[in-house]
Amino acid sequence: MCRVDLCLRPARGPLILVEVLPAGSVLTRLLALGAREVWVAPGPKVARLLAEAFPEEALLLGEVEGFPPEGFHGRLSLLDLEAAEVRGRRAVLSAPTLNASLLPEEEEVYLASLRNAKAVLEAARELEEPTLRPSGAPEPLLSAVVALGFLKRKLAPEAPPSLPTLLLKAFPDPQEALFQSPEGQALHRQGRTEELAWASLIGVDPVVPKLAEVRFFPKEAHGLSRDRYAQRFVPWKG
Repeated sequence: MCRVDLCLRPARGPLILVEVLPAGSVLTRLLALGAREVWVAPGPKVARLLAEAFPEEALLLGEVEGFPPEGFHGRLSLLDLEAAEVRGRRAVLSAPTLNASLLPEEEEVYLASLRNAKAVLEAARELEEPTLRPSGAPEPLLSAVVALGFLKRKLAPEAPPSLPTLLLKAFPDPQEALFQSPEGQALHRQGRTEELAWASLIGVDPVVPKLAEVRFFPKEAHGLSRDRYAQRFVPWKG
């Protein structure tokens, strides 16, 4: 049995965080391509601080209006990753929405998207009453809610209808759901519609990212506007 929570409050037990766009699919793909670990930072400044700790191995990815910030190696792009040198590196993502979708006290967290849905479904059956949460909660991303509905329908087909499963009926084609979402429209305006097709593929990445560490960045020590946290994900071994 699993529960759906569209609010941002501490999960009771294991949490499956669902994000397709903008960073969730990229994080999973990085691990599938052999990245050692992937850090999720709240913005470029914390991302650079993390990358400074392992300069030779760092792969710094992020974007502002479709372009990587100064000093970054690339954008949050599934297509670009295919030509990147990923294996053995420590990736750092500037991913504010994904970062803010987790609470510092949450320890058992797994990341789901459409691309790793098959692996997530297998993992979820080993977890005791996992909670499904869409990225962006309490104002969840449309693409994340639809993907959550897909997972929920597979995990608990007899459960009463919920908002995610009702939305899934409105968008039976995952690629159309991604295209209609605000995050998908942002990619479309940048001429990156092919990214949506790649993100809508179901079950092609056999990796479940699991939270391995949360690192605290106090504002006084790093010149930040407020205290920040970054999360480290590694492949779940089961």
